[in-house]
Amino acid sequence: MQPAKKGAEADIYFADWRGRPAVVKTREPKPYRHRALDLSIRKQRTVHEANFMSAAKAAGVPSPFVYFVDPDRAEIVMEQVQGRPAKDVLDKKLCREMGRYAALLHAAGIIHGDLTTSNFISGGRLVLLDFGLAYHSERTEDMAVDLRLIKEVFASAHIATKGAFASFVQGYESVAGKKKTEKILANVKEIEQRGRYARMA
Repeated sequence: MQPAKKGAEADIYFADWRGRPAVVKTREPKPYRHRALDLSIRKQRTVHEANFMSAAKAAGVPSPFVYFVDPDRAEIVMEQVQGRPAKDVLDKKLCREMGRYAALLHAAGIIHGDLTTSNFISGGRLVLLDFGLAYHSERTEDMAVDLRLIKEVFASAHIATKGAFASFVQGYESVAGKKKTEKILANVKEIEQRGRYARMA
């Protein structure tokens, strides 16, 4: 396997799966954790992520196809999505599609947990990656946290793409509707204000 990315939570490798280009995501043992507990955590997180990738597809959001899950080795073998990171080719059209995907997830009660432009791949289609932090919730505030994160990413890393978040909101509203979108955006503002007050305190 060819190393691709080393992360705090998992390592990514490029590999071949029965003649198909694949990505292997492996959660390596953490020496600071008790061995049995560590294995249990890594198993649980591996199965958790694979399940959310399937749930995303069921909700209408393209995610990598899962070829194989090995809980005992804490590994997921998945499709190697062809394309470029959306962060490198960002435009208003992509932002709208990202917003649509976020709303489809939220409508299914799925919070992505790491909604950034780095976790979208744009090729023949837009694909959403990395469901390691995903969880189920119907709470407006949890949905708002997803939107606040990508809003911050647009504001910090994509200043040149003017109207990025506004385009994202348009896509979100096309699925969620105006009333729900406005309610979530109001919650985004509340979260931002709490953050400002905490920094001033």
